[in-house]
Amino acid sequence: MKKILVLLLFLPVLSIFAQVDLRNFDVTKFTGDITLVSLQRFLQTDEYVSVEGVVFRITANKKFLTRAEIKSELLTEDRFVGLLALTIDELSSYNGKDKIGLVAVRGVIYDVSNSSRWRNGIHQNRHNAGEELTYDILKLSPHGQKMLERVKPFGVLVFTPDQLARFDGKGKNKAYVSAFGVVYDMSQSKTLKDGSHFGYPAGNELTFEIRQMPGHEAMLSRIYPIGLLVFDEKSLARFDGKSMKVVSKNLELYKSFIKVGNIVYDVTQSSWQEKLNLGPDAQSGRDYTSQFECESQGSCSHDHADIKVLEGFAKVGFGIL
Repeated sequence: MKKILVLLLFLPVLSIFAQVDLRNFDVTKFTGDITLVSLQRFLQTDEYVSVEGVVFRITANKKFLTRAEIKSELLTEDRFVGLLALTIDELSSYNGKDKIGLVAVRGVIYDVSNSSRWRNGIHQNRHNAGEELTYDILKLSPHGQKMLERVKPFGVLVFTPDQLARFDGKGKNKAYVSAFGVVYDMSQSKTLKDGSHFGYPAGNELTFEIRQMPGHEAMLSRIYPIGLLVFDEKSLARFDGKSMKVVSKNLELYKSFIKVGNIVYDVTQSSWQEKLNLGPDAQSGRDYTSQFECESQGSCSHDHADIKVLEGFAKVGFGIL
């Protein structure tokens, strides 16, 4: 039921599944219309096969394939599952030594293990496989984006809220923030001091805060997008309107998130219960996909909200299979 619902809720899923190519993937334009498949679920599901980071249900003699190794006519809509997603912690284990070598650039993970320039997971004695290297590749490398033309996509980089929190910009830690479901690297920002940007600390989800400050959404275009923020049931539950405080000197508010389909929405300081036809006792930090299940049936036994009400809430992250 949920799979059918997701297809109905979030734009008709693209009719070009066989043409989905991670080389053209832009995390800042990801809408949640395609499922993110966790590495763990992928490895545990025998019928799942990854074709350069795009997951299909097909029979093959190995789990990871290049496009050249499979007939394109097998990559049909009915076999399409989603995009392979690795967390920042999972990426770190692929260091080119005891496993293949992977690196992440602008939210896309690439397999560099067959490149002569990445022997033993090291490039020019400066860059290590298993790391997020957007700034290093795009800004510091003389080859820049062209280096990626020689290697194959492997998946999409994602962060959980707990993983994001470690990148607080203090000490030797990089400074990452999340807004509108996208994780950004602001480590090189000149306005960053001791892990804080004018009082807004790195390592946090800051969509609500950014929306309160005119001009700050445009500022995101000046820092590097590096991945997507994902929630499971446990991490979503912490955004229950009681536990995670909004970063503000003037507002005594706690963040409220809800999940519908593949998308997590910020419903802080809104009448979201009424808009979803729920009672005033309904709690945030939960999955409310079921409120829209009637959309996939011919009849309905309860009042349900129009799916368009979700357009009034900001996206802050995504679910993961």
